[in-house]
Amino acid sequence: MNKRMKAEEVKKRLGGKIHGRGKCFVCGCKISKRGMTVHHLWYVFNDVVHSNEKYQPRNDTTLLQYYQDLEPLVKENPKRFMYLCNTHHQAIERINRYGDKTLNKLLRARKMTNTGKKE
Repeated sequence: MNKRMKAEEVKKRLGGKIHGRGKCFVCGCKISKRGMTVHHLWYVFNDVVHSNEKYQPRNDTTLLQYYQDLEPLVKENPKRFMYLCNTHHQAIERINRYGDKTLNKLLRARKMTNTGKKE
């Protein structure tokens, strides 16, 4: 078993213990073509984060190390994390760039816009 597969195994194991329970919290998919990830709902001092130089450059070795280092934190406080497909993780990361006032206006504008699409 290679390192990427081991990282996916750790990720899947963690995903079953956090918000989402093994499925994307947003769309409910169990697998995604773009992959799944563990999302921090909030950070604490000296948290395990991808941007840490310890996990650079991004490759199979550093990815496995990241999820192995993250595992004890998830087990300690699973309410701090959410399981997401990468598509919805990207959406949440982009939404977080807006303040409450702007985000509320954007959501209001989206609801007012009729593009003919339905869920």
